[in-house]
Amino acid sequence: MFILAKVIPKMLDLISISNSWKDETRELALPFIEEWYAKDKKQILQATSGSTGTPKLIALQKDQMSASARMTGEFFNLSACKNALLCISPEYIGGKMMIVRAIEFQLKLYTAPISANPIEALDLPIDFAAMVPLQVQTILEQNPEKLNLIRNLIIGGAPVSAQLEKQLQAYSCQAYSTFGMTETISHIALKRLNNTNAPFEGIGKSSFSTLDGRLIVDAPELGLSHLVTNDVVEIIHPQAFQWKGRSDHAINTGGVKVFPEQIEQKLNNHFQPTHYFISSAPHERLGQCVVAVILKDKITEQEFMSACRELLEKFEQPKNVYVAEHFIYLANNKLDRTATLGELRT
Repeated sequence: MFILAKVIPKMLDLISISNSWKDETRELALPFIEEWYAKDKKQILQATSGSTGTPKLIALQKDQMSASARMTGEFFNLSACKNALLCISPEYIGGKMMIVRAIEFQLKLYTAPISANPIEALDLPIDFAAMVPLQVQTILEQNPEKLNLIRNLIIGGAPVSAQLEKQLQAYSCQAYSTFGMTETISHIALKRLNNTNAPFEGIGKSSFSTLDGRLIVDAPELGLSHLVTNDVVEIIHPQAFQWKGRSDHAINTGGVKVFPEQIEQKLNNHFQPTHYFISSAPHERLGQCVVAVILKDKITEQEFMSACRELLEKFEQPKNVYVAEHFIYLANNKLDRTATLGELRT
């Protein structure tokens, strides 16, 4: 392993940790850094991931991105930190925001491969990093001791399973699950995973309420007032909530509303979250029914249904189980449930 440094004059100390001279993460980061410092540009064009709908191009205001970075920086006291790690794609908002935080707080920004195990070659302590659940799970399977090199870790892009949360208890790395959406630029709330059953707590001056069970966000630093989301939550107090699922993922089965995310939480202690997922399908009598997709050679239909009968309520039981050769993932490592299920049902 070697370290290849590239210093962008008067801008950002960008350091590559790589086993080859070609560092794709750094090369993806450079165009955004140049765009960020372009004085004639007040906004950044960003494509959404498409994880909850058709991908679209949106304009992000630079001052809002800076405000979001400062909110996160105050929560983690990044002004007292020395470095950060970029191991998610700078083509997406999560990667871009890691760069903005490094700029705002003058951190050395190390780049690592955008892969399932980005810290395989890491051999120095990192103050702050961001990953998706799949990356954290792979690290725990392949070289878990590396996780202790990271002081603070935020995990986003998909819900953190109960199983992954349980595994993280054994490590000194302070891990947090993130909550955010396109309108909040990046995360607006964080849940500490080293403390089981902790709620999501707002960062900065963010506060929360509900309308018909759906979360309403107020974030003055970001210029957001009374933003109604599609997330179903239980308010703990005005700065904290427990997340239940997304209203647009809700399955209305015979008049009973269930959330795939809550069903998965019940099953995650039995099965790896990357080996199955819960979705819905039309049903002649019920309107919608719960279905499951399992990964071939990882889970058998018999053992999956046996666990469902033991752990789930009657209305949560899958009516059908589909077996997939593989799951389809978006470019930012998010599971594409719709495309995976659609491929199986065509």
